[in-house]
Amino acid sequence: MARLDGLAELRPTLQDHFELSRFWLILRRAAWLHDWGKAAPSFQLMLRGGPTWHHRHEVLSLLWIDWCCHDLEPTEATWVASIVVSHHKEARDIFELYPFGLAEEDDPITDLISEVDIETCKVLWEWQRQQAITAWTPNHARGEVPSPPLPPPWEQAVARVRTEGVERIRFWLTQFRHLVAGLESGNGLLSPRLGFLLRGFMHQADYTSSAHLTQGGRPRLTHGRILKVFSLNQVSLYEHQAAAAQTEGNTILIAPTGSGKTEAALLWASRQRRSSAGMPRLFYTLPYQASMNAMFDRLNGAFSGKVGLVHSRSLAALYQRFMDQKYSVEEAVRQAQWMKALARLHVQPVVIFSPYQMLKIVYRLKGHEAMLADYAQGVFVFDEIHAYEPRRLAMILETVKYLREEWGARFLVMSATLPAPVRNRVKQALGNPNVITAALPLYKAFSRHQVSVLSGDLLETANLERGLRDWHGGKSVLVTCNTVARAQAVYRAILESPLRPPGGEPILLHSRFNARDRLRKEQCILSNLAFGSVGSGLKKARPVMVVSTQVVEVSLDMDVDTIYSDPAPLEALIQRFGRVNRGRRMPLAPVYVFEEPADGQGIYDPALIKKALKVLNCNSQRPLDEAGVQAWLDGIYTGKILADWEASYESTATEFRTAFLKTLIPFVTDPELEEAFDRLFDGVEVLPSALVKEYLELNDRDPIGATQLLVPIRWGQYHFLTRRGRIRPRRGKIPPVVEVYYDPEIGLDFAKDYQGAS
Repeated sequence: MARLDGLAELRPTLQDHFELSRFWLILRRAAWLHDWGKAAPSFQLMLRGGPTWHHRHEVLSLLWIDWCCHDLEPTEATWVASIVVSHHKEARDIFELYPFGLAEEDDPITDLISEVDIETCKVLWEWQRQQAITAWTPNHARGEVPSPPLPPPWEQAVARVRTEGVERIRFWLTQFRHLVAGLESGNGLLSPRLGFLLRGFMHQADYTSSAHLTQGGRPRLTHGRILKVFSLNQVSLYEHQAAAAQTEGNTILIAPTGSGKTEAALLWASRQRRSSAGMPRLFYTLPYQASMNAMFDRLNGAFSGKVGLVHSRSLAALYQRFMDQKYSVEEAVRQAQWMKALARLHVQPVVIFSPYQMLKIVYRLKGHEAMLADYAQGVFVFDEIHAYEPRRLAMILETVKYLREEWGARFLVMSATLPAPVRNRVKQALGNPNVITAALPLYKAFSRHQVSVLSGDLLETANLERGLRDWHGGKSVLVTCNTVARAQAVYRAILESPLRPPGGEPILLHSRFNARDRLRKEQCILSNLAFGSVGSGLKKARPVMVVSTQVVEVSLDMDVDTIYSDPAPLEALIQRFGRVNRGRRMPLAPVYVFEEPADGQGIYDPALIKKALKVLNCNSQRPLDEAGVQAWLDGIYTGKILADWEASYESTATEFRTAFLKTLIPFVTDPELEEAFDRLFDGVEVLPSALVKEYLELNDRDPIGATQLLVPIRWGQYHFLTRRGRIRPRRGKIPPVVEVYYDPEIGLDFAKDYQGAS
């Protein structure tokens, strides 16, 4: 019950906001009753090491619904029964275990009832009678009935259990079945929202109670605390930061890279905290795992122990952070697992994740009700929304709109660049939002780059030598390619070049490294290239050459002297440029873009490449006008490019609304959709053959450390390699093994077969 108290305190306006009469009362009644079936002697014997009990305690708990809900309206009692019987298993599982239409002698409920003895009933009856007067009364001032009520007189209560037990359990199962069927058919008299919230909060309260956890409270994001933590003062705030701090409700924020958008977002969140709806939880979303990890470090440093991290490799990321703090392997494992559990159980006030986590509710993955209840009245910050192609963006923004309209969620969407079609769709999703744009003088002050468009291909020897000469001359250089294969080719060419500085080792970064090697590389980059504020006096330890794919666009808070890039859409290039002269250490830094290959390399639309190069050619050898970038983008997204973008977005949005959002109901998950979700968003992790021996050695003493050896690849790549006979399926403790060359400095190289023994 204490866990429900915590949830109710986090959302004091929830019941009124959603016009859900007696919501907390119904939930309290279900929580009071949900585990009564565990009183069965056979269940208790199983807990003490006895034989397995093959029944469901939550179904047996229905036997006492009439004792505990006789004062409720019939529909309220049905909701109580539905939450009780489904608090562990899905509806289809319950119906399969206790099917309808069986003869009495074959009905498993008959056997279930035989578990209940009079002594057990007497104890439960006495307990309810004693607690009825003293139990918690939600909103008692509004005249709600105390919870629980007095049970019926003993003789009447026990007689009903003895003579009508099977019938009453079957009755409540039938009510539950009718409720689920009504939700599936769209019965307007039933409230899916009520079902989501009841089941979702029931799961949260039950699981946190089992884990002996308490709610983490509201995020402590007061205006003054944010200023103090980030060493800011009110007078020196940028105009967009000060405006964010005073803006309530859904908002779009556009400001240059490096101009304090994160601080502005937290100041905006502090304003939502003071609103009537409050801020039960803050969700900070980013597109890439590296950027999520970096934001976790930043926010956890400010709000220690109050920040959760949720992505497919978050356990390994958390584990490595504890290992870096010199924890023992055992303690690092324990702490990482604990932190992951806190995030999974919706305890921490601040959570960092990708928007794909939100899509789990729409794909009806297990636990989607708890996630959706957690999002109710939540506050969300979306960073770098431009990073998603139109189809995925459509799914994300349709979900945003659904959460805003149906669940009272509030959103801040921010970016340095928002092309017109993206900006318009964001506005639609947010419903006439506030728009905050950085002041023009700030854009002028943040002019940090001079663009040059170079002929030819980055991989040509003469072009590679340009970057090498800069590196040799003492500059830190970023070389960004559009594909992993090209980045690997550039890296190898640099290693073989006579222009490489003595002792200079380039750093290659892309998505096909395992977590251990990628983290090592990121730490090496940041130890030399970490972004420092203007006037901080930050000096680079040594000049570094980083070769990367587009993962660098929003993943690392790094600051280099120049960049040589493959051609890409303008918004992607602007993000890449944002890694250069980030702290405005020099008046203008040169940034270079090659004209070839202009075919998009299977990653980008060639038309966008062509338009971006045209814009940059017209402005080559000039300071990059940060304020004018938005107009450049709007000029690109016209004609056929705009029509194709809109068609792709709208077809996906329409299908997503019809197939997913309009069919979303509580109590029902879909295993097939879970597989579809994994294939669309999560990909698959494989173990390089060269690391099998190390994996097996680690797995026995350091299982989380062993998972750091796995490399993420897309499902399409997985099936391609499978067809070529280069994937060995999972065997026992060993995950799928890929017969592809792997090197800690090169990563997974699809062009080379692994020839060693494993």
